Amino acid sequence: MQIIALTSSKGGVGKSTLAVNLAGALSLRGPCVLVDEDHAIQTSRNWITGSQIPVQLAPLGEYPAGTRSVVIDTEGRPAITDMVQLSRACDTLLIPTAPNGNEMKATVDLYESLRAKGADMDRVRVVVTRSTPTGRVGEAARDHLRSLNVTVCTTIVRAYAAFQRAEEQQVLVQDVRDERAPNAWADVCALALEVS
Repeated sequence: MQIIALTSSKGGVGKSTLAVNLAGALSLRGPCVLVDEDHAIQTSRNWITGSQIPVQLAPLGEYPAGTRSVVIDTEGRPAITDMVQLSRACDTLLIPTAPNGNEMKATVDLYESLRAKGADMDRVRVVVTRSTPTGRVGEAARDHLRSLNVTVCTTIVRAYAAFQRAEEQQVLVQDVRDERAPNAWADVCALALEVS
């Protein structure tokens, strides 16, 4: 069983959007469970509940037999000690960041705090999200983070309007009627392959 957790020290980086769609992409390989630990907002839970998305909701640690993948959407801004423990309990701890100065600085600070507190840094990876669909903004952000010795996913998840529509319609981004939805889904699937 593969466990992937998504966490952040900032809101608005696309954590829940990525969690739901990543779980959907991972479900193509076998049964996937989504855990929504963000009890205050429950974006992932609300998105999945009553939908046709082929992902099962489950409480943390209570996974049905045969589960192949687990995606954990953590609470907003969890304590650093909780993130350190999570880094030791999952296969991959993903930290989404948008490619702008303030969010990247917060992400680097979080990454260094995790290292200082003894997190399993072999499992911690940053993923650039909410990048412009055209141009090299995402790639430049990724390369800058790498120059700071931050482990960053190669995949860039670009900011397509289809992601917002997917949440509104309670579907995966691949199921949105939008000419750019296939591009958005391709980003998610590339990330799923990269972290598998």
